[in-house]
Amino acid sequence: MVSVENSSTDPNLFLTNRLGDIRAYSSSLASFTLQWRDLEELFESIQLSVDDCFNDIQLRQKQITEALSSSVPSQPRPELKYLCLNMDGKGLRSFLIEKTKARPPFSIGDEVSAALLSAPDPAMLVLDAVDGFYPRKSKSKGKDKRSELVDIRRTCVLLLEQLMKISPRIGPAVTAKAKKLAIEWKAKINGENDNSSRVLGLLLLLAAYELGCVFQLNVLFDLFEMVALHHQASELYRRLGLMDRVSDFIQNLITKRKQIEAIKFIYEFGLVDKFPPFPLLRAHLQDAKRAHKKATKEADSRRSKDEAFDKEIAAVKAVISCVKDHKIECKYTSKNLGKRINQLKALKRSREKEIEGGKDCTRTAPQAQQQHHNKKKRLRADPAANSNPK
Repeated sequence: MVSVENSSTDPNLFLTNRLGDIRAYSSSLASFTLQWRDLEELFESIQLSVDDCFNDIQLRQKQITEALSSSVPSQPRPELKYLCLNMDGKGLRSFLIEKTKARPPFSIGDEVSAALLSAPDPAMLVLDAVDGFYPRKSKSKGKDKRSELVDIRRTCVLLLEQLMKISPRIGPAVTAKAKKLAIEWKAKINGENDNSSRVLGLLLLLAAYELGCVFQLNVLFDLFEMVALHHQASELYRRLGLMDRVSDFIQNLITKRKQIEAIKFIYEFGLVDKFPPFPLLRAHLQDAKRAHKKATKEADSRRSKDEAFDKEIAAVKAVISCVKDHKIECKYTSKNLGKRINQLKALKRSREKEIEGGKDCTRTAPQAQQQHHNKKKRLRADPAANSNPK
């Protein structure tokens, strides 16, 4: 056994011992980091479960509200009716923004539709209100501006939904103005990665004002492709008179490798015999696996490789939700797919451990020896450093 005194007088042994200590600390830090990530994944899973429960509660509340409203007509509050009677579109929008901040928009929906019926021209009133869907000026900045925009668009969507519900007569002048607005909104949509709320707003505008013929079929297909998973997509598709082209749209989704979106439309339009879902689910999982493999091979950073794992995990979760939502009977059970998710998470953790273990958190022994050799050379070159204090 080497004594403490020998260790302190032998620089090489001292450095070796210190390197061992540093490696031990590094290993402990890596282990802590991985455990923390496990906790983050657990909290994420819990959050998803809570969100699912919350969405279920909201859906049930909406169903109860709709059931009650079907038997008892809603009486709009006086200020809401006043704004409609006076055709104050901007005032109506501002009032609804304030009222829906503390409660779900659908909870006031029946009041809005009842109030719109009291307006001299409901279609013109709503058109004036939704003209603010793309605000021209805003005093807010950053996060406040984004929050304000969300409130405005949520309210515009609510108004368009309620207008579509009451289906009022729409005069030629209003139709022309709505058509012009639709073309302006379409020009602001940037493509497949655009915000779905912008696309949904445009489709609601087209459906509420019966403007299905404004754009060519391929343009409408592209728009619906971006919001195909939204719960209103199939209703809007029907309202725009595209029923006879639904098979073409589904085939278009399949061709573009959007199998989950295709399955949603297949079930909502009763086309399971024409488009069996199991091959589509299998293709979706295979596509995700191939994309993961390709991304991992081409990725040049740890973050990119982590994203590749996360994308395949998200794809598997999408299949689980799809099977559950449509009650699809196939070998892809939640249990089997859950095992695949756990396998992917385990592979991700294993890769992270390899990265942490292979990190050069400390200098290597040759580097330490070289530094010690350089230090001795400096001591020889500096006589004052070699002299001992008296």
